[in-house]
Amino acid sequence: RVRFRSKQWYQRRVRGIFDRTNGADNSVSSPVGLLPKEGTINTSDLGSVDMKELFRLDKGEWVAECDAIEKYFAEQIPRDTPARVSEQLRELRTRVEKDL
Repeated sequence: RVRFRSKQWYQRRVRGIFDRTNGADNSVSSPVGLLPKEGTINTSDLGSVDMKELFRLDKGEWVAECDAIEKYFAEQIPRDTPARVSEQLRELRTRVEKDL
């Protein structure tokens, strides 16, 4: 899986987030949240980037991520996890299992 860690990559994402908060139609809904619409991230100086692969959602990976978060909450902050956070995790798991 391709990962970007450059300063420019984060600047692109932050720009997209700010644009979205200012009303830009630059995202699409997914079971795990908003993802950038195709063509809304400037990749002109990045060479060949497979954006579909970069933002591909793998059900197995997301189920494992939900498992890991749930385990962390249970082991590290069992009494201090806010009910709404636990509820959001359950909702995320439901969306991932149903829609991915």
